[in-house]
Amino acid sequence: MVFAGFGVRAEDYGPSLKGRIVLVLDHEPGEFDPASPFDGIVSSEASNAFRKTLLAQEKGAAGILFVEDKHNHPGPVNFESSFRGAWPADPAQSGRLLLAEWVDKVRIPAAQISPALAETLILGTGKNLAELGRTAEAYQSFKPLDIPGPIVEIAASVDRHLIRGRNVLGMIEGADPALRDEAVVICGHHDHNGVENGVIMPGADDNISGVVATIDIAEACALAAQSGERPRRPLIFASWDAEERGLLGAWYYTERPLLPLDKIIAVLNMDLVGRDEEILDTPDWRFRGLEVQTSESNKNTINILGLTRFPELRLPLEKANGPFGLTLKTSIDNNASHLLRRSDHWPFMQRGVPTLWFLTGIHPDYHTTYDRADRINGEKMERVARMVHQMSWDLAHDGLGPRRR
Repeated sequence: MVFAGFGVRAEDYGPSLKGRIVLVLDHEPGEFDPASPFDGIVSSEASNAFRKTLLAQEKGAAGILFVEDKHNHPGPVNFESSFRGAWPADPAQSGRLLLAEWVDKVRIPAAQISPALAETLILGTGKNLAELGRTAEAYQSFKPLDIPGPIVEIAASVDRHLIRGRNVLGMIEGADPALRDEAVVICGHHDHNGVENGVIMPGADDNISGVVATIDIAEACALAAQSGERPRRPLIFASWDAEERGLLGAWYYTERPLLPLDKIIAVLNMDLVGRDEEILDTPDWRFRGLEVQTSESNKNTINILGLTRFPELRLPLEKANGPFGLTLKTSIDNNASHLLRRSDHWPFMQRGVPTLWFLTGIHPDYHTTYDRADRINGEKMERVARMVHQMSWDLAHDGLGPRRR
């Protein structure tokens, strides 16, 4: 066995793991550090178990074991209780879904083990799990550590069922032949939580609001094209599937894009654009990391996520918003709510594509049966759609200059 710290970088695994079982910690170094070089306090894509598994596999590992990073998450762990969420007695209606494109890449077994078992396995190192975790925090100087003693065998049985998802896309062709291979993407997601325990989740704001806005913008651009007015670059309109299951529709597109990703000028994602943000003073997970505020105080506001990663989008955003006068809130990119990674812009962001998420805000009806059409703020939603339409048109004409890397 080999201990590879958090397993988020190739260096964590050393030059080769051929034939070895690797033990890695959950999460990432600097998990609670706003200045973390990964993604601040937003959990990075590299911290996903899938990404760590692929990296270990690339280094020749025969298998990978994951364990809770106890030094960051101290306290007693009821392992059985914790993992009933992964293996419930009564499976959820929708089940656990992963992108087939990803699963097909994994060729080694992976398993989650309890901290108690991990402590037994690492006895030969002379250190406990918390001590090993603290050495892994110094990721710049961390070196993989041999674990003498145990021989580990992992047996895995996978019962896989394929479910077809459906992204819906359309395009307005650009007027400039020299720019026909570049595009601006306007998007939202059309899936929601459906019916849970016999209760219908209407999903009016999350995210029929974003799909309606995307369709309206597409219609406006189609009418302009019919009258002979087109942007210089193409506009792609997308409604993604399986956002609620892990942004799977958008991730699939980044795996198999219609145009090379480095030819996408920007992705403008609309998810929850029909309400006024209202954050309650409650331990409810939906509001974690967000400042308590009233819907009345947010009658004219919209959250913009992505500007800390792509500040070049600020000027075209502010220009497009000029006629509509929305109050642009830009403070929750690096936030414990992890909102930055919770919508379809995130896969594009991970590939370096300039992206923004337009979000009028979380509210108590989010992911409940009360997210109904009669509670939508139609006037505000129209202004949001008009602003995104204007910004997409401007970008399709003027672009952003050389791509930042």
